[in-house]
Formats: sequence, C-alpha cells, structure tokens
Amino acid sequence: MPARRTRTATASLLTAALFIVGGAVAASGSDDSGTPFSMPAGAAAIESAPPVPHAVGVRHFTFARGKDRPLPTTVWYPVRGSARQTRGRTQLDATPLPGEFPLLLWSHGFYSNPQLQEGMTKLLAEAGYIVAAPAYPFTKKDGPRFDKTDVPNQALDASYVITQLLKPANRLAASIDPDRLGAIGHSGGGTTTDWLFTGRRDLRLKVGVIFAGRPTTAYKGTPVPLLFIHGDKDPVVAYSQGRESYGRDPWPKAFLTIVGGEHGAGTNDPERGHVQAVATLLDFLNWALNDDDEARMRLTNDATLAGITRFESSGIYPSATNSTSATTTTATPTPTQSKTLDLAGSVG
Repeated sequence: MPARRTRTATASLLTAALFIVGGAVAASGSDDSGTPFSMPAGAAAIESAPPVPHAVGVRHFTFARGKDRPLPTTVWYPVRGSARQTRGRTQLDATPLPGEFPLLLWSHGFYSNPQLQEGMTKLLAEAGYIVAAPAYPFTKKDGPRFDKTDVPNQALDASYVITQLLKPANRLAASIDPDRLGAIGHSGGGTTTDWLFTGRRDLRLKVGVIFAGRPTTAYKGTPVPLLFIHGDKDPVVAYSQGRESYGRDPWPKAFLTIVGGEHGAGTNDPERGHVQAVATLLDFLNWALNDDDEARMRLTNDATLAGITRFESSGIYPSATNSTSATTTTATPTPTQSKTLDLAGSVG
C-alpha cells in the first residue's frame, strides 16, 4: 500500500468492549438503549492486543438523489486524541486526523435511523474508519411514508452517498482512501448491503458485512469477502434467510451464528454474542481493507465462544476452503500458512 495511507490499528474484542463502556449502544431498530455494558464471560480469550481508540468527530450532510429522495447523512471519523480523553463524546465538525482512512457505508434497518445505531458507527470510527450513514427516505424512523419495497433503491442511494463523499469539494474527501471502501447494514440495511453486491453492484466496494439481512439476487462482479452475522432465533428476519444468502455467495466468506440471538444480535451490547460479533467484525474489516493478515488468523478464535457463537468460513484460509468452529479450542490456521488469497476463484 502507498505510504501516504494511514493504517488503522487492529481492534480486539477487549478493546471493542472498552470502546462502549462509556455509553450504552442503541438497539438497531428501536429507541431502547438497553442496559449498561458489562464484560461477558470468555472475553479474556481474545488474542489481539488492544490499541488506543481514536476520538471521534461527526459531520452532517444534506445529500439528495432527486427532490423525492433526501438523504441526510451523518459521518463519524477519527480525530486527534483518544476516546478515553473525550469520554466517548463526539466532536461536531472537528478537524479530521491526518491521513487517509477506509470508508464504510452503514445502512440502517426499518423504522430506524443513523442516530439509533450510533453505538456501532462510533465504535468503528474509534477503530480508525470513516463511517457514513444516510437516513433512507422510505424506511427511516418517523418518515412521512414507509415502503419496504424501496430497499433496492436504497442501494443506489448508498452508492450515491459514497460518490458525493469522494468528490474533491467534499470536506472529508481528502481523509477517505478511495481504494478502501466497504458497506455494512442491519436488517433492511443488511438487505440493502446485499443488493450492493448483487443486482445493484457497486464495484468500488472491497468488503461487505450483513447483519440479519435477506437474500436478494445473484452475486456478481469482482469477488470480495463478505461477512454474515445472524442470530439463530431471529423472529424478524429468519435465520434461514441469512443462511440462504451465505449459501449463494460464491466468494470468500464467513458466517457468525449467535446462538439464541434475536433480531438485534451483534449490534446491541447487552445481547449475548455482542462482543464476539464486534471482534469478528473488526478482524474481518482489518483483514479485508487493511491487509492485516494477523486479523485473518485471529478470526476463528475471536469469533467463537462455546454455547454463545459459532463461526464458519469458506475461501478465507487457503488450506481449508470450509471451516467450522464451535469452541475456542478449535484448531485455527497458523501464521505459517500461505497468506495469499485468490479472490478470483470460486468457493463455497
């Protein structure tokens, strides 16, 4: 990678937990912020060394893709200082930290909005990512009209927001590395994210993470790694639908099952498996966007806690195209294995 790019620190599960001790993470699709975070059993098993989380700035943009598609967008980004110094508070319009950082497009779920998911978006900014979250016109909380069939159009909205942020005149453009772009979403936002790799393919994206999303159409374009996270007791988007998406995906991929997890599994700190989900998310992003092979090697152990989470992957470890783990003692690929991954190959 060119020297001009600022590498993000690899965040561990323990660090992720520390990121959110200072404030409750809002539930993905509701106003409830839940109970204060407490360190779950098994956290000490995490392998990675904790970095210092960045302080976070926030800016608001008034994008629109046509007069009937306003896209007010909130962006969180790293700034000078640490989250400990600021006690986790965001700084409005603060000067960005020097360097270029990966951009993640976050898509909210039905009857939600970016502010309700700030716990996750701010955590990602603390870990060294710029996170842009548009409020979609027909699925956001308190919108004038709800239309669940608008989700494919939301994928076009997401691509539009990325384009606007990358324009040289944008105040954050100089802080974004255009070669390190990803998309993440939960529920309806997870399905929106899936569309970005299928029927509404955005070829600029290098990684995708889908929390509790539904399948769309066939995956197409240059293969990129996808991570699926789903609770197996989800009463809103059936676990089987997440499994269907994973089964259709022919690219390098991973699936984290949160045992007993419901619809907000992995996105709301009081829920079981949240810390494992955050560790998996950060490891996956650091591998896919920051060429951090140590993060790839940690995935299985960081993702797995017996009775709480199960992790499986295909095409991520060259010596075993399919791997499944149910306990933290499951064998993990060693650092001496090949570090190359042929993303042009078909797996699964």
